[in-house]
Amino acid sequence: MVVAVTSRPDVDQESKTALKRLPIPPLKDTLQRYLERVEPLQDDRQFRRTKKVVMSPENIDLMNTLQQKLLQYDAELANETPESSYIEQFWYDSYLLYDQSVVLNVNPYFQLEDDPTITKVNPRGAEPDGPYGKHTLQIKRCAKLVTSILKFIKQVRHGTLAEDKIRSTPLSMDQYKKLFGSSRIPPGPGEESCHLQTDPTSHHIMVMYKSQFYWFDVLDINNFPIFQSPEELEWNLYSIIMDTERHIGDHLESREEFIRYLMPMGVFTTESRRVWSNIRDYIYHDSDSTNWKNLKLIDSALFVICLDDLQFDSKDSETSSQLVQSMLCGTSTINLGEDITSKVPLNIQYGTCMNRWFEKLQLIVTRDGKAGINFEHTGVDGHTVLRFATDIYTDSILSFARGVTKNVPDIFAEKEMDPKLLKKQSRANLITIPRKLEWRPDSFLLSSLHFAETRISDLISQYEFIPLEFETYGAAHIKAMFKCSPDAFTQQIFQIAYYALYGKFETVYEPAMTKTFQNGRTEAIRSVTKESKKFVKSVFDSKATNAQRIDYLQKAAKEHSRITRECSMGLGQDRHLYALWCVWNEWYKHSLPLPPLFKDKSWDMMNNNVMSTSNCGNPCLKNFGFGPVTANGFGIGYVIREDSISIVVSSRHRQTARFVSLLEKSFLEIDRIFRREHERLEALSKAPNYQPNEKTPDKEQYLAEIRKRTGSMSQNTKSDDLQFLLSGYDYFDISVTG
Repeated sequence: MVVAVTSRPDVDQESKTALKRLPIPPLKDTLQRYLERVEPLQDDRQFRRTKKVVMSPENIDLMNTLQQKLLQYDAELANETPESSYIEQFWYDSYLLYDQSVVLNVNPYFQLEDDPTITKVNPRGAEPDGPYGKHTLQIKRCAKLVTSILKFIKQVRHGTLAEDKIRSTPLSMDQYKKLFGSSRIPPGPGEESCHLQTDPTSHHIMVMYKSQFYWFDVLDINNFPIFQSPEELEWNLYSIIMDTERHIGDHLESREEFIRYLMPMGVFTTESRRVWSNIRDYIYHDSDSTNWKNLKLIDSALFVICLDDLQFDSKDSETSSQLVQSMLCGTSTINLGEDITSKVPLNIQYGTCMNRWFEKLQLIVTRDGKAGINFEHTGVDGHTVLRFATDIYTDSILSFARGVTKNVPDIFAEKEMDPKLLKKQSRANLITIPRKLEWRPDSFLLSSLHFAETRISDLISQYEFIPLEFETYGAAHIKAMFKCSPDAFTQQIFQIAYYALYGKFETVYEPAMTKTFQNGRTEAIRSVTKESKKFVKSVFDSKATNAQRIDYLQKAAKEHSRITRECSMGLGQDRHLYALWCVWNEWYKHSLPLPPLFKDKSWDMMNNNVMSTSNCGNPCLKNFGFGPVTANGFGIGYVIREDSISIVVSSRHRQTARFVSLLEKSFLEIDRIFRREHERLEALSKAPNYQPNEKTPDKEQYLAEIRKRTGSMSQNTKSDDLQFLLSGYDYFDISVTG
């Protein structure tokens, strides 16, 4: 679960509160929590077998050995590297040892809300589309965001970034230094793991347009922004677009020249780590060092800007799905001859999947000014990127207001800075005019690019992405009407929709933030509980009353909130057990048997997250999403606002559109249940001789009056929404389902 954080501009990083270390829970507590999370997902016989395995003397004895080693390891870490946590390196390894493509498997995306200050771009006297033609919205939006990003980077590097807090509790700030100048580097020869490389001296950015790379410096040697206003950046961006268009036009006549010019080197970052590692090794040993130097420039860049020559109508369901796809993994578009207006040669891929570098932080901006962030997940979690996205979006919007009045708050306001840093900014040896990366292609690289392109096209074609903008109600209504945590309530909706479609419960994962601890990352909230199962089944049970359903819902939401708080305190079960497994794999693999818990079917089940979900609540986001983490799963990213809820669902063509429609109907059905119960209670209160908490003296008269007033509210009457959830069938026989 991603949590919006608040910040105080009067607190600098040097005065940050020392945070406690992430606790290692007692083994007994973790095993008990594990059993509590597993039980709702198993039948009685399966659970008895799992409980017997988990609580067996053999398992407890072996797990105790691993627990003692983990405690020793954490004590040594605390002494040698105080700013650390017991899970940190194990968590890095889980990402860096991953060999498959990071596309759809690792990298998530955030789409920012549109910028209302640049929707009108044709001032009098300007060209019909604005000063930069059809790219005006794109260039202006990008320049504003980059200007705000540079302010953010300056504060990170000067140590003056306002402290993250939840209410009055400070959060760990360690991830921000990994956000910029970082890159995921494939394994070198003989190495097993990728590397997370961060260059703290980086001062340049990369700009991609139609798979071409340009770079220029944006910070001086003291980490002050070179470009103080968006207008200073606009011409650089426009010149990059125009230069690419001119060169592509020059190479259109010859197919071979076009392919050699295109050289979409970014597509290599969509490959498996081993394939990309071999290609990098080949480039490294090439007698011509040009390509290798280019790679090093990209690796060390602060971030990458991806200017996409596409625009999307977010009100159209088909193009809104394409926009999600473009932000998450890129589009796949090949000229097969159907589009006679295309200037791209036949059978050439020119989708936005070619205009990406997935191993770094990417700012993506479309031709119509829609903007998003795609990020490599190893060093940073969603809440860190959310704070970054919130700040740059807010600052870019406020920049318009500052042009009208000076009485506008500055979210990047800071204390007096070190006088040494305030001396005249040095721009010596800085490159502020865009320079193009020229690649040296050969037959090996060209054929490798071809096969990389076909593999990413295959991968993209296996997935579908469906956004839902639910605008009937949001957090305010959920809290006031349903008396539930909005996040806990939405998690119940996911389970209703899945149960309606498949008649069973599967493993659900939601991350909880543990940044209240030093170098904390996340813990796993397991959303399926005994309480949630009871509630979900009641929705489809013809014998259940609305009053019972409401009671079950509120108890399920309360239990979800309790588990969430527990996980946020570092007292979950997933990270602790994973760390114990890593301890066995690192130090005891050849001397101790694997503890029986890790061989039990329940362990595989709990690590097969059929519904992987994440809540990212912030007004600056239009939506966000990620790929499913299992072949038979759904990836569900959601944003809960005061009056609406945005959801993006992805899957490998697992009836995604149908599942999304069930989510919408589930939201509506729960609202109907509460409204009908409210109407029933209102009718009861008006019935003759009705006295709260007492039996009516005239039962027949009372019943006749209630039937008259609530006859249309029979508990067995299915609403249109429930009939939709049931696919036209009758109520489930819940005695034989999940």
